[in-house]
Formats: sequence, structure tokens, C-alpha cells
Amino acid sequence: MKAVRTFLFVALPYWVTYVCASVAAEEIKYPSPDGRFALRITQPKDDEYHPTVELIEKDSGKVMVTLHSASDTELFNPSESVLVWSADSKSVAYGFRDSPPGVSVVSRGALVCFWNGSGFDKVFLPENLPVPKIKFPKGKGENVKPYGGGVKPLRWSKSGDLEMSSEDMMLLEDDGKSYTGVLQFTISFDAQHHASVKKVGKTKTEVSE
Repeated sequence: MKAVRTFLFVALPYWVTYVCASVAAEEIKYPSPDGRFALRITQPKDDEYHPTVELIEKDSGKVMVTLHSASDTELFNPSESVLVWSADSKSVAYGFRDSPPGVSVVSRGALVCFWNGSGFDKVFLPENLPVPKIKFPKGKGENVKPYGGGVKPLRWSKSGDLEMSSEDMMLLEDDGKSYTGVLQFTISFDAQHHASVKKVGKTKTEVSE
């Protein structure tokens, strides 16, 4: 009996260390207005760029829909993931940055989920969404280096439309300045949740050194 007790005493610290080192980090944020749902990000300790991102029921932890899976082959940094909820908590827009870590070119995307009575259904937005038209100085704009861009959700209107922004970033090599074009637009959904662009604003160009 003494030998068994000694073995357990020695092995236990190693087992505890191993488990603690392998436990994934979990973050829950962006609760719905009714407090029922939220975004859960789970990051493995040994692989921070293959996280699992889920829309869950807060009290039970039940997964309502998986937004990014740890099994995805592409690297993904969830630090810029965001949920934008409608006032009734039945519509939600998920915004994310899907460019790999360490890559300077930004790539942002979004998808929408609608409550179906027992869970959320994903709805992908149209591929050809509005793109800003950057205004360069007269006679320039040929020698540019893209920094990327994409779309992100802003807010839901009372009518059920989704307001979004579209951004495009360029470095003008002629003067070494960065030009960022930003425009806002509105997505509407029909009874079957098919998405279409409803309204497109004007591009605003921001310049930085």
C-alpha cells in the first residue's frame, strides 16, 4: 500500500500540470439584447490561430450555430470578431477579419443569422457588395499598393435592414500616403431572408501619412 500511495503522490503534480497547460481559453461576449445568447470564442493553448467561434445560449452553453471551426485549415485571428444584434434578438450579423495573422493586407467579411424558432440559420451576403471609389490627387492613382479592406456590420434598423460599411485601403507610392475609402450601404432581406443591396452612400476618402 505504501508503494501505491507514493506513486500517486509523485504522479499527481505532473498530471495537473499537463491538464492546465492543455485547457483552452474561453471568452464570452456580445450578449443579445434579451440576454439569452452570446458569442463564445474558444482558443486552444497550443494553437491560437485555429479557434472555434460559436453563437451560444448563455445559460446552458448550448451551441446555436458555429461561425468558425477549429478544424478550418485557414489561419484565423478572432480578435476583431463582432456581433451586431437586432433589438428583438432574432437577427444577428457576425463581422470578422479573415486575413491570416502576420499578413499586412486586411480582409474583412460578414454573415447574418436569423432565428428560426429553435436555432439560428446562416445567411451569406451577396458576393458583389459595394466597394468604395478612392479619390486620389489629380493625375495620380496609378502606382498603388493595396492594403485590403472588406465589409463590416454596423447596426440593424427598426425596419429590419442591416446597415454596413465597406472599406478599401491603398498606399499611393507617388507620395507615400495611405488612402482609405469608406462608404456605408444598406442590406434588405425578403421573407425568405434573401439579401439584396438597398441603398449605397457616397465614398469618403481619408488620407494619412
